Order: sequence, then structure tokens, then C-alpha cells
Amino acid sequence: MKRHTVILPFVLPRLTDKTAAQLIELLHELIGGIEHHYAEQVHRYRKHQQEIQYHQQSPSSQRSDPPF
Repeated sequence: MKRHTVILPFVLPRLTDKTAAQLIELLHELIGGIEHHYAEQVHRYRKHQQEIQYHQQSPSSQRSDPPF
């Protein structure tokens, strides 16, 4: 997984190594649960977005002359 550097608009508190590891694990589990719960909807949304992009890039949608 690609790591991103993020600048947070607030300062996070200093944690012990153990607490930091537990926090990260909790966040991973939370994100995993959310992804699992909404997976079907996300799949549907992304498929719809791909279809929109395909139709926008399709040469037939850019024709200026009538089909007959």
C-alpha cells in the first residue's frame, strides 16, 4: 500500500510505542469494517463512474453528424 504524507490541522499527542501501535491497529480494524460494510455500494459507484468516463471518451458520443 502506498504511504501518503498528511499535514494534520491539529497536533497529535505523544503516545507510548504500545499505545501508538494499538491506535493504528484499531484504526485499521475500523476502516476494514467500514470497507466491508459499504463494499457493494462502493463497487456500484466505481462501476458507474467508469461507465460515465467510457461514454465521455467514446468517439460515438463526439459525433457532430447524424447517424443516418
